[in-house]
Amino acid sequence: MSSEVGGQPPHGRYYAELVPPSSPEKGLQATVQELLDAGERKQWHLVGVAGGLPEGGVLLFWDTAHPGFGRTQL
Repeated sequence: MSSEVGGQPPHGRYYAELVPPSSPEKGLQATVQELLDAGERKQWHLVGVAGGLPEGGVLLFWDTAHPGFGRTQL
């Protein structure tokens, strides 16, 4: 893919989303919660989180494949 889709940069099945240090008015927890809710609306599944980045913030690792719940198509 060479263009952005839905405001997101091109990516494969997995997507790493940087949550930058937040403004004092909003707070990191509120920012992360908004992104978790947005991921849920897209039916993405959170598979990992990395914190303690030198620049602050956290990384959210998403599985963007539509959930199959172990089912296969016949």
